[in-house]
Amino acid sequence: MSSKPTRSRRLLSTIGARLTLWWTAITLGTCALLCTLLYIGLAVSLSREVDGFLVGETQEFRTILEEEGSVAFDEIERDIRRELGSRLRKDLTFRLLDAHGRLVVTSDPYDALPTKVDSTTATSAANEPTFRTVEVAGREWPYRVCSQWVMLADHTVYQAQAAYRLDRRATSLAGFRRLCFAAMGLAAVLSVVCGLVLARRSLQPVRAMIEKARSIGGVNLSDRLPRSETGDELDDLAAVLNEMLSRLERQFEEIQRFTADAAHELRTPLTAMRGNMEVALQRDTGTEELRHVLEESIDQFDQLTRTANDLLLLARADAGHGFLHNEPMSLSDAVRDVVDLYAALALDRGVELTLVAGENIECVADGTRIRQVLSNLLDNALNYAATGGAVVVTVERRADAALVEVADNGPGIDAKHLPHLFDRFYRVDAARSRRTGGSGLGLAICRSIVEAHLGTITATSVVGRGTTISFTLPCHASGHERPADASQHKENSPR
Repeated sequence: MSSKPTRSRRLLSTIGARLTLWWTAITLGTCALLCTLLYIGLAVSLSREVDGFLVGETQEFRTILEEEGSVAFDEIERDIRRELGSRLRKDLTFRLLDAHGRLVVTSDPYDALPTKVDSTTATSAANEPTFRTVEVAGREWPYRVCSQWVMLADHTVYQAQAAYRLDRRATSLAGFRRLCFAAMGLAAVLSVVCGLVLARRSLQPVRAMIEKARSIGGVNLSDRLPRSETGDELDDLAAVLNEMLSRLERQFEEIQRFTADAAHELRTPLTAMRGNMEVALQRDTGTEELRHVLEESIDQFDQLTRTANDLLLLARADAGHGFLHNEPMSLSDAVRDVVDLYAALALDRGVELTLVAGENIECVADGTRIRQVLSNLLDNALNYAATGGAVVVTVERRADAALVEVADNGPGIDAKHLPHLFDRFYRVDAARSRRTGGSGLGLAICRSIVEAHLGTITATSVVGRGTTISFTLPCHASGHERPADASQHKENSPR
């Protein structure tokens, strides 16, 4: 029982229905305004026509009175009754009233018009006529009365009146009203029909986009909404939606790749652990060999834990969930701490590790995450730097930002790899194993952390000369300058 009202409300809430209603309302409003103006114009025109007719009749009546004089009132009355009796429509009446409002002459034996004289001056025979519309008791139509003072030869003053019954004017106006109502009804029907047709044609591109959008899913995200190529707003909407679909397609592909790569990264250590354990169970394993299997399993568990934590961090960054705990920190001290931490590893690999730092730079950032970024970059640089090579870490101010650079003189990276360097699970050297090349998430995590701080991270490289990875963070000056002899601080392994 409730489906019909719901369907009706749904129908009325559509854009097509609203466009039709607006079109109908505007059309009817325009017709109503036009009919009103025409009706007013017709009414004014008919009134002026009646008044002009009455002025002429009153002037003729005055001429007769001035020629006949006051001694021939009875004869004048007989003449005007005889003359008006020949009119098919008994719609005109002549009257003569004295200055006190007494009826002296009338062409209507059943005259029921009011006998009150007009209040205008009666001192001049050249006075202007006055008009008024009066209702007569017992008669259906009102009368339009034109009054004008007349002075006879004996200097007596009378008021000559010509009264016209307004039935024809009322009939004409009533006929025009009926015509307007009929025109309004016809306009309503035509406007609804035309509105539906126009709305349907105007919304045809929208329906086409709706049908196409319903058919787009995960298997055909490459499809796009149709465009009419008219350059209108609907074309702009289709273009914007197609751009959105392109972004969704790219993100969907990234999610698919990410899921496949994550599954691969997690499956590899799990497969290795299962294989080691199956081998240990299938044969008589001694204590030392079993201990070796368990140690390898623990290493695999550690790798799984690191990969899971990295994936969780990237997932939280993608979801926009806050994973930073920002507080004032010294970026210079954070870089120095990480460089000190890797100094022993650099010495062990025969790599010269150098820190170049200027003024003390303070930032509002998550110190733990910034150290994570620096650790990832230094670990990569030390892995790729050749024995006897060098890695230089630079910290300096650039306007309202701090710049950190980690440069090595390793083999460098081919230009075709640079655009994908920060992609997840991307490895420049596909031959590297997970043990030697990591999971491929380190630089992706660096980018997520830096961008979460509203910074930027970039990589430049020249094959055979080395690679430089730099990132910037919004920072402010601390007001404390480093001593001059500390502007070049060289960090090597402890002596």
